[in-house]
Amino acid sequence: MSTTVAAMKARLGNTDYYILSMKAQELVNKVKIPKEIEGWGELSIDARYQRDINYNRVKTQIAPYLVQDKSRFFGAIIVAAFHFDDNIEFEPLNLVVPKGIPRRYGADAESMGFLNFRGGEMLVPLDGQHRLKAIEFALTGRDEKSKDIPNMNTCADLAQEDVTVILIPYTPTKARKIFTRVNRYAKPTTTGQNIIVDDDDIVAVLAREITNELIGGHLVKYDSNTLRNSDPEFTTLSIIYNCNEAIITATFPGKKIDKTQRPSIDKERLYRDKVREIWETILEDIEVYADMLHDKKESGDGKRREIRRTNLLGRPVTQECLVRAFVRLRGAPSNMKAQLICKRLNKLPWEINENNVKIWQRILWNGGTDGKIITKPRNRNLTTDIISYMAGEKLSEEQRQILLKECQEEFPEEERKDRELPEQYV
Repeated sequence: MSTTVAAMKARLGNTDYYILSMKAQELVNKVKIPKEIEGWGELSIDARYQRDINYNRVKTQIAPYLVQDKSRFFGAIIVAAFHFDDNIEFEPLNLVVPKGIPRRYGADAESMGFLNFRGGEMLVPLDGQHRLKAIEFALTGRDEKSKDIPNMNTCADLAQEDVTVILIPYTPTKARKIFTRVNRYAKPTTTGQNIIVDDDDIVAVLAREITNELIGGHLVKYDSNTLRNSDPEFTTLSIIYNCNEAIITATFPGKKIDKTQRPSIDKERLYRDKVREIWETILEDIEVYADMLHDKKESGDGKRREIRRTNLLGRPVTQECLVRAFVRLRGAPSNMKAQLICKRLNKLPWEINENNVKIWQRILWNGGTDGKIITKPRNRNLTTDIISYMAGEKLSEEQRQILLKECQEEFPEEERKDRELPEQYV
């Protein structure tokens, strides 16, 4: 069946392309994922340039967003048009309406017009196949195997909404090059950048609030997950995010945090109150943090750099482990009061000197006083365990022996028998 749509013709380099919009339902009907095209699997490896679709991501993130968010929006889908002759299919406006167009609009009238799809074209996405599948799932409520998607309604309104399309007449070499350039060289956003723009993930929303309202936006690094000794910031946005997730998970155990949609107003208020309460306590009562934030202006940058160079609490990973230990000590079986926890945490051997680095060796720290923080997830967990233990966490003898064994396993076998748990600061 033939279809006519308004379009604008443009050119970049030696490539002619068209910018148009299509109704979401029409887009799903016309554009086919390469693997759904007959004979695709028989093509050579060079010809089969498309990536596999992450259907789990489509089902759990993109399609629910389209169904649930009335402000849904995304960028243009780039498609290659097979069996497309732009000399036939495109009619510029100055030919459709040869008379009556004012002279000053004449040049634009040559690039604006109508695309006529005669029905034999085949449209294949060069960029946007995940979004295309998400539209289909949102319209049908079914996945790639035609099975109902659990806990997801359909969105009938989406069918008649407009999706921007960039159409390129297909030639094998050009299509492959465009796909490669668009996908291979697209720079992924950092964790911090994702946190900045995510309004559905309550953990990200609260990370921004803690940053702006308690710490100061200029003192939180967002474009990297690490801090150098020369950096003036207090911490990183990704560390605040991790801490918030630990606080919420420990305080409200049960179902996993849904990061694809905001919780109810009441639940969000509970999350916000608890996260803010703990951050306010830690930033005020942990002495090193109070020192780092005493002067939040540029004149305080030197102090923050000095603390990061000389104290483990100036390092973002240690900050995360301390917060995780704090929320653990607040809960059962220790049930310690916040002020007591901070008093004990302040006593721990945080200063980077020859004696202290031996305590944290291979757990949080590698090397001498000029060594490095260990950032692996296993070591973050073990560091949290050790901080909690040193601050007086209630452990059974069996739990204590398990912790000792986990610490010993970080060392070569010949050194393990000499390794003991550090002293407790109670």
